[in-house]
Formats: sequence, C-alpha cells, structure tokens
Amino acid sequence: MENHLVYTVAYHSYLLLKIFTDASYSGDHIYLNGLNIEVVAPCTGVIFISLYLALLLSLSKNIREVIAGSPLLVVIYSGNLLRILLTGSFGGIFIEKIHWVHEVVGYLITPIFSVIATLMYLKILSKMRS
Repeated sequence: MENHLVYTVAYHSYLLLKIFTDASYSGDHIYLNGLNIEVVAPCTGVIFISLYLALLLSLSKNIREVIAGSPLLVVIYSGNLLRILLTGSFGGIFIEKIHWVHEVVGYLITPIFSVIATLMYLKILSKMRS
C-alpha cells in the first residue's frame, strides 16, 4: 500500500507541476527543468493526515462529528501537494540550494495546512454543539 500512496502523490504532484512548467513523470519520480524529484514515503503527508485523524477521532463525540471533519483531510492532502509543487518550482530556481528549499518549504507548508484544517474542524464542532 505504501508504494501505491507514493505513486498517487507523485502523480497528483506531477499534474500540478505540469500546469506551471514542463514536467514528466515515471513511477515515484517527477522530472522538471533538470531537476529530479523523488517522492518517498514521508512525502505523502501521511504523518500529518494521521495526526489530524487522531485529533478528529479523539475530539468527536459521535459519528456525525467524524463525518463532518473527514472532508478536511483534503485540505491537508492539498497542502502536501502544494509543498511538492513549491519545492519543485523553487528548487528549479535555486538548484544549488535544493535541500535548503526542501527543508524550508517542508517545515512550513504541510504543518500550516494541518493547523488550518484543525482550526476549521474546531469551528465546525463549535457550531454543531451549540
């Protein structure tokens, strides 16, 4: 299953990158402008998705609240795709600093989108319970 998730994230990231630049895709690799991006298991965002699911399940009092918070997983997944898009875009510009770009973008984008999803869920819970 892990490989399937890696390939899915790589493909979705490729589709986004293709909108903005010349890119090609093969399995878990995306090629663009002399840059080779390999999507590996941590790149799938599964850690942040798991953390959000843990929060969702621990705060929800019933299945209705779980169902209400589940669509916000798309926010976290989209944030992860944006992270790969920005890494590829800025990595092509700052090719000699690609590892720095990867770290800065990675430490900012997905956590920010996870916090946004969490705050949205807390707002939904507040409205549902009042």
